[in-house]
Amino acid sequence: LFSIAYRITGSYQDAEDILQETYLRYMKDTNIDIKNLKSYLGKTTARLAFDLLKKASRKKETYIGPYLPEPIPETHESHSENKVHFALLVVLESLNPIERAVFILRELFSYEYEWIAEVVNKSPSNIRQIFKRAKISIEKREKKFAPDPSDKTKIINEFLFACYTKDTTKLTNILREDAIAYSDGGGKVHAARIPISGALRLVNFLIKTTANAKKDIEVYFTQANGELSIIGYKNKSPVFFQYLEMEKDKVFHVYNILNPEKLKGFQNFDQLEKE
Repeated sequence: LFSIAYRITGSYQDAEDILQETYLRYMKDTNIDIKNLKSYLGKTTARLAFDLLKKASRKKETYIGPYLPEPIPETHESHSENKVHFALLVVLESLNPIERAVFILRELFSYEYEWIAEVVNKSPSNIRQIFKRAKISIEKREKKFAPDPSDKTKIINEFLFACYTKDTTKLTNILREDAIAYSDGGGKVHAARIPISGALRLVNFLIKTTANAKKDIEVYFTQANGELSIIGYKNKSPVFFQYLEMEKDKVFHVYNILNPEKLKGFQNFDQLEKE
């Protein structure tokens, strides 16, 4: 249920709230003959998530700076069969609410078109068309040349080391010439409000921000959304999350999340350190 809510909304906090609401509705529906509890709970969760997604899409129009989805630690979905990498969550942001909900429920959870139709209040034939359109849109944006996991670990290590040692040559070699960095501060903390594009500009940006961060921030590697990422803590509170999207052996997107509202999944430092 958490996976359904999180994938549709892209928000850890919203997913937690939706699970609470699903439970409350289940407790109140004592007079309903529930023949399939799993289907009932899944449909309730999906409807709540879809409704919230429609409301959130309007808020995104006035969001300050780039809007990125919320990452979550591996531990929150350790039993999920279909982990959604952070890069895919970013791509999902390009879909409208109904396309996103339909794509997730069909592609990731394999629900029948009739089942999904009841969630989003559309006919099964409409759902088929919406899913087809959403899948084509996703496939156009997905990269097919992701590096091997071991290669990615090596590149992330080199990237981080180059940032902290101010090795501009090494950093330039790691980045693709058209690399772009997105920083999501949501207007709550200082962050670049426009994307930083081009390897040369990005190198200067990364060196500067790393120099400011390393004064009082501890940096760790973390498994988030099924992939290795970087997390920064100050006094055991998360202050930034960084995900590198790569094509072969080059970094072409750097996603920085600094909005504290989007780092709540990483708040329990002691527990995450043990796991």
